[in-house]
Amino acid sequence: MLGTIYSDNHGEEVKQNTEIFPETIVALATPRGMGAITIARISGDEALEIAEGLLRGSKRVHDWESRRMHLVEVLLADGSLLDRALGVIYRRPHSYTGEDVVEVFLHGSPYIAARVLERCCELGARMAEPGEFTQRAFLNGRLDLAQAEAVSDLISASSETAHRAAMAQREGSLSRRIGRIREKLLQMCSLVELEIDFSEQDVPIVEGSQILTILAEVEVDLKHLEDSFTRGRLAREGATVVIAGAPNVGKSTLFNALLGEDKAIVDEMPGTTRDAVEGLVEWEGLTIRLMDTAGQAEHFLGPDKQAVDRAGRTARAADIVLWLLDLSIGSDATLPRTDFSDRMIVVGNKADLKEANGSEVGRYVRISALYGTGLDELKASVIKKLMPAGKADCSEGILTRERHLEAVRKGMSSLSRARRVAEDNRGQELLAADLREVVGYLGEIIGEVTPEDVLHRIFADFCIGK
Repeated sequence: MLGTIYSDNHGEEVKQNTEIFPETIVALATPRGMGAITIARISGDEALEIAEGLLRGSKRVHDWESRRMHLVEVLLADGSLLDRALGVIYRRPHSYTGEDVVEVFLHGSPYIAARVLERCCELGARMAEPGEFTQRAFLNGRLDLAQAEAVSDLISASSETAHRAAMAQREGSLSRRIGRIREKLLQMCSLVELEIDFSEQDVPIVEGSQILTILAEVEVDLKHLEDSFTRGRLAREGATVVIAGAPNVGKSTLFNALLGEDKAIVDEMPGTTRDAVEGLVEWEGLTIRLMDTAGQAEHFLGPDKQAVDRAGRTARAADIVLWLLDLSIGSDATLPRTDFSDRMIVVGNKADLKEANGSEVGRYVRISALYGTGLDELKASVIKKLMPAGKADCSEGILTRERHLEAVRKGMSSLSRARRVAEDNRGQELLAADLREVVGYLGEIIGEVTPEDVLHRIFADFCIGK
């Protein structure tokens, strides 16, 4: 792939793939709508030239010092004044995209923003596609693919845990972990391939026991990486917690109490809740999607029966099910026969009533949804069940996407095949091929080898302007 070579801040070579990006792009780097400030971002070979036609200041844009703000006038095509703004340039390769970048800080008028974008396009730019700035950063070597994905996660992070996971991945925690595993494999692969080249000398360069030891180490590394996905998914996406149980046990009251607002209708008549009602909360830094569902019983018909069926499907798909019992019923409070018992927390409600009797329902978290007692204990039980080992340690590098998990599992399959080849002494050529497969699958995570359609899907989920 052709390109222009520059030196980065550490004196290392950085290749910019100018042949891939012949066009200069522009977009708003801030959300559309009215606000104090709107930022227009321009990136590409013609970024400075386009800025010359848009801005007027005490110096030509080409003469600006990089990374310093300059007071400018923003002009329309006829030379009339559109806005007074601040402009800054980032010269290649020391910019987010690795290209020349210009950012203009405008007053936050939708009219001003629209006219600036229109004027940039008149001067030769085109509107950026979703995620195109970050895609250029990846293809120009400013970020690897895992770091690029983390940019999107960082923007969308809505909880402390999601932010910590995204920030650690953006700083390279997962990439470094993948790199260490790949380095082990590459070193062993080099020795195996060297032995193939000198096979006529009949002198083993690497012992079979050494190969099996390293393969066992890598197998453990990949298993730990695979296991990290549960924590990574929860950190990135949060967890779904469904409140379920028989009709009229206080599910909607508990939902409102946990949510902190009266969102679900509460009534003494059974079947008040039909469609699932949901809301977002944050417990211990983790985003929780809380759902109130229809009471589950067998005697309902028509729409009520459909609501019960839907409630059952929702519960089966949840991360945690809070199965609510009415302690005032006593011996009639029975547990369901379900296929989500491993994800279920039994909650005994109406503990405030004098006649509450929970001795026959087994172990449960005792609460009063009406008066709010026991809710802290309930939240703690949910967090403990979701993350038995405590808060996710994101600094070690964890898998956060299905794409990562799939690549690791494919790598584990190839590694298992390589181990069998080594154990049976079936030939170094087969062993080297399997090892290269593992390296390739791990490389997909950080973008060493990634099909174009996969890249398109990844960056299409980004917002425009990032």
